[in-house]
Amino acid sequence: MRSSEGSMATPDYGLDLDRSQPQTLREQARQAIERAIRSGRAGFRAGDRLSTLELARQNAIHRNTLAAVMADLVRLGYLRRLPNKGFEVVDPAPERPPLLTRHILSLTEVAERSGVETRSELIAAECGMRRAADLAGPLARVPRELALAPGDPVAVLARRRFMKARGADRWDIVAIEQSFIPAGRVPGFLEAAVRAIEAEGRFSVYRQLRRTFPNDDFFKAHYEISLAPLPEALAAAWLPADRGLPPMCVVAITYCAEGPVEFTRTWFDTRRAVLVAGSLEVRLSGESSAEE
Repeated sequence: MRSSEGSMATPDYGLDLDRSQPQTLREQARQAIERAIRSGRAGFRAGDRLSTLELARQNAIHRNTLAAVMADLVRLGYLRRLPNKGFEVVDPAPERPPLLTRHILSLTEVAERSGVETRSELIAAECGMRRAADLAGPLARVPRELALAPGDPVAVLARRRFMKARGADRWDIVAIEQSFIPAGRVPGFLEAAVRAIEAEGRFSVYRQLRRTFPNDDFFKAHYEISLAPLPEALAAAWLPADRGLPPMCVVAITYCAEGPVEFTRTWFDTRRAVLVAGSLEVRLSGESSAEE
């Protein structure tokens, strides 16, 4: 809630831009708005509305450049996009890692672009609602990454992912996936996932998130790629002939204006799946340990 002092103060939208500086106007404007938000300057406080029109009126910068600046600030968690109303300063600004990407690794959407069919099967015993405090051991990082309090509910979706070429008869299991979703931010997620998989054998986490937040932009934290082992409860979901193979584990976290909304671990069968990483960073990690 805005304070009475904040609502009475005259907004100051000056950004002190200087074309003689080596930084671009976009960089200068972004940093100036970040500083204004952090300092609580009038016009940049939590709940205040910002528009490219008003900022352009008071600063020597084009609205198209400001539009790119505002998109940067949405991605960084300082602003929320309001349909047809500009932007709103977010409070509290969600903590986000510095490396974010728009490149979303969605097996469903990648398969559709490649002319490949996908299917999902629930690992029913590993699906359900849990409390953040119950996620321990290697899963203790999940509440931290999702910014959850100990009593917050977490929806857990575990499934086997299958693929086949269109027209082929054989389905191959290519991955086992475990997603953790903050139920308070994404209500109805688990019910929608279970219903879709049981009825159609298909479900996309990202399409469901877009339905929940139709006006938000989504970003991924940098992907972590490792040989972290499958927990025993999930390893049993591999077909008998595939057990014992070292899968490749990919961990990714999805953010929107509400903060982190998804933490997913996917173990790929490296004989059947190739991850085209592009500019994603791959690092070795000795921190992973098997789950009991």
